[in-house]
Amino acid sequence: MFHFSYIQEIYDEEKNSKRYYLSWRNQEKTWHYNKCSVKVIGMSKDRARVIVRRRKFGYSKFMDSDFEVNLMMGFVVLNVQKKDTEGHKNVLVFEVEQSNDKSHRDLKNVQIWSDYEHETEDLYNAILQQKNNEVKSNVIESDYLERNNSTVPVVYQPRIDAWENFLREIHVHKEADNSFQITLVFQDELLRKHGILDGIYRYIRLLRYKRTVDIETFSFKDNRFFFEDIYSGESNLFEDTIHNQREIDAKYFFQDNNHPVVFVNTSNHALAPHDNNHDLWKWEYVPWSSKIPIKLGNNTREETEQKYQVK
Repeated sequence: MFHFSYIQEIYDEEKNSKRYYLSWRNQEKTWHYNKCSVKVIGMSKDRARVIVRRRKFGYSKFMDSDFEVNLMMGFVVLNVQKKDTEGHKNVLVFEVEQSNDKSHRDLKNVQIWSDYEHETEDLYNAILQQKNNEVKSNVIESDYLERNNSTVPVVYQPRIDAWENFLREIHVHKEADNSFQITLVFQDELLRKHGILDGIYRYIRLLRYKRTVDIETFSFKDNRFFFEDIYSGESNLFEDTIHNQREIDAKYFFQDNNHPVVFVNTSNHALAPHDNNHDLWKWEYVPWSSKIPIKLGNNTREETEQKYQVK
């Protein structure tokens, strides 16, 4: 297990005039997490992506049980050095790719180390190997012992989006043409950018769809996604009216090629195979895990809609 620290501007999670948003304090803080696991993915242009995970425990009212789920953060490494810092030896200090996204605050002074120096050394060598590896990987390794051989996506959702928008069900329905219709059920959909209109939007949604939960559907076949009116493009969590359409290759897989990775990028749950909220911790929803508070099923979109319609 590793220690993970970085500097980032402090934010508050606030609600004002029915608008949910992050309020930046213009004040930076060093964030430190222990008991983290770290994986490395090779990239092009002499870069590597580092995946950091930490465990989150709690109780799920929806599942009526205790749960255990990973929180994940990933960042792109341009350079890494081994240094002795105050109080710690053999610390990995990273030069991290910056986005200059005005909505977010990039990570600074990123450091990772272990209480056992050989683990830090092994991680350092793994990063160098992946940066120089001509064969780039797109499989996100994990420590999950539970395996699943069916086509089931793994979903990442920003932790702060769980203000009331958390994911509760995933349904994977196989079609006659061997494509997979994937339906996600979210507890709710709360607007951020246009939060002042949230009450009106909620009323219209109830009249039109006869439900309060948010249901999104996309397709997957031959390692390609098809997002109909729910592709996020490059939009992030601060957007809430994104409804683009796109057919696009899967970018990452989880454990093996049976599990394409999809990211919830916006407040209205627009999706993409890439992460637009790179500097925020994300829930790692592995649907087949018995410890994660999500129901995995095979209902169609229509069957799911009927279940949640208000009579």
